[in-house]
Amino acid sequence: MTITRRNFMATAAALGAATIAPAHAQQTAMPPVCVFSKHLHFIRDYTQLAKTAKSLGLDGLDLTVRKGGHVEPTKVATDLPKCVEAVRAEGLDVYMITTDLNKGSDPDAAPILDAASKLQIKYARVGKQQYSKDGDIAKELAGFTENLRTLTAVFEKFGMTAGYHNHSGANNVGAPMWDIYEMVKSIDNPHFGSNFDVGHATVEGSYGDWRITARLLAPYVKMSSAKDFVWEDNKVKWVPIGQGHVNIPEYYTLFRQAGFAGPVSIHVEYEIPSNDAMLEDIRNAAVRVRSDLAKAGYTA
Repeated sequence: MTITRRNFMATAAALGAATIAPAHAQQTAMPPVCVFSKHLHFIRDYTQLAKTAKSLGLDGLDLTVRKGGHVEPTKVATDLPKCVEAVRAEGLDVYMITTDLNKGSDPDAAPILDAASKLQIKYARVGKQQYSKDGDIAKELAGFTENLRTLTAVFEKFGMTAGYHNHSGANNVGAPMWDIYEMVKSIDNPHFGSNFDVGHATVEGSYGDWRITARLLAPYVKMSSAKDFVWEDNKVKWVPIGQGHVNIPEYYTLFRQAGFAGPVSIHVEYEIPSNDAMLEDIRNAAVRVRSDLAKAGYTA
């Protein structure tokens, strides 16, 4: 069935605005709210990056440690400590890093995780994978899983936790979400889980499947990403958080009930007219995400 904006909104209206977190619900400490530092790549100086993050009301960063990122993998031993020192000097932290790692034999794996672990960074997002257009899905998923199993062993060695990020779209591993569950169950290691993107999950499960996948993966969500979208001419249009279809409070109620306390990374995937506008949107998103987390039962 083709999901149009019209039938999506009709279904949402029919569901109604149910109370997300009753007053008597057990509360949990607010997860750290970060920004994906890709959106601040126009700031390359670590001190300025840290001061900017503080001015935006963030708790810290989801730092890009990959080619073209704030920290190049080839310079991780020297540059990651410099960046973390600058961030912590402002009273913030680097709660997670985003990498392109996808197997244990990757020559960058041990150096990146060694440097991060020495700085007490607990979480790292791993690289994106894709199915071939006409291949055997089950066999390909088994191969991706084995690669991630070997990578998870490296994470375990350094006492860190890996999260696989779900992207919507054709051929993306993780788009249907059940495949992440299969990987998590097969690897069966607390050092590997989901970096659950609530925006992409809603895109792929707009008619209500997002609730099923959120419930399925909630016990295995290690870190999470927040973004929002609307349907426009039957296509996804990313919008500021709070202006679209993503029910952030309901997602995080499910995650909180499963014990989630990891970092929440703000993503800004829509076009921004200027760097100043980007900063303002990140500032507004931080306020909105904390408000939604409070609705989900988290407390400051």
